[in-house]
Amino acid sequence: MTDIHATKLRLAVALTLVLGLAVLPALLQAAAAPAIVGNWEGALSVGAQSLPVQLHFTQAKDGTLTGTLVSPTQSNDAIPMDKVDYKEPTLHFEVPAIAGSYDGSYDKAKDEISGQWKQGGQSLPLVVKRAK
Repeated sequence: MTDIHATKLRLAVALTLVLGLAVLPALLQAAAAPAIVGNWEGALSVGAQSLPVQLHFTQAKDGTLTGTLVSPTQSNDAIPMDKVDYKEPTLHFEVPAIAGSYDGSYDKAKDEISGQWKQGGQSLPLVVKRAK
């Protein structure tokens, strides 16, 4: 191998290493689960009644978010969410089985999501905190 070829090879290896290190942080950030993944608990105030609400969010290998909602005083059945969309800090999901939807915002400092639950023509505040 000539000196010119050896120099070109060393330059190509160095450039590949530098580019690889530059891209690594972006890849690691993309692989991290969104802040909302996990279990959350809160309650809806409907008049004098308080209805506990549990939310569960997961992320598939392809990055797609899915979720379920449980209202334990009404049923322990997990109701699937549709159109779970999280773009930090904004969260939106729909629950077609009960014609409900939620628009909220994640507060990292408080580790809570606060927003509005909409169902049956009503809009109610709903704040959920990460379940312990």
